[in-house]
Amino acid sequence: MAAVTAPPKFTAGQHVHVRNVLLGVLPATIERADGAVVIVALAVKDDRVARLVGHDLAVELFSGRGILRYGGTLDAQRSGSLTITLSGDVERIQRREFVRVAAVLDVTVRGVDEPLGGETTTLDVSGSGLRVTDKWELPLGLDVHVELLLPDGPLRSLGRVVRVGAEADQKGIRFDGVARADEDRLMRFIRDREVQALRASRDA
Repeated sequence: MAAVTAPPKFTAGQHVHVRNVLLGVLPATIERADGAVVIVALAVKDDRVARLVGHDLAVELFSGRGILRYGGTLDAQRSGSLTITLSGDVERIQRREFVRVAAVLDVTVRGVDEPLGGETTTLDVSGSGLRVTDKWELPLGLDVHVELLLPDGPLRSLGRVVRVGAEADQKGIRFDGVARADEDRLMRFIRDREVQALRASRDA
């Protein structure tokens, strides 16, 4: 992570995360931003937030290139709407630090210079890569073409096989050269999966 001094770039409707050491990460949407004061609506109401008025919270704005984490303090909360005053402290978190979510998606992986690979499915995805079921014993270091079928259309990228998964037939592939628009689509998909998991945990 690296400290940065960029001013907040929040606009109404943006998807963000609210982070607290006690609650973890809560998906949210910007309702209004006025200088250092932002109002966010939680994707899933959490009654524990009421106890954190006056405590530290961070607001995270993310895209395919990284996350900007703005430190701040929770000033008020009402019906899942939080008013947060930002402190000016900002960290940039690189893409490799993004959360990984479980997801079974169709994906095609083919060697760039070798006739290896084909169609398979993912086991999980992140902003920096994915883990797939490897039916071909792809070697580590192999450069590949990746076509990942997201719900809103395919994502195409170069990639490299960089690790063996928990099982012998699993391989981790790092993205190399995802287009900016596709990075943003991927992060929206990951955020949606996080929201679904959070709702499921609340209903359990």
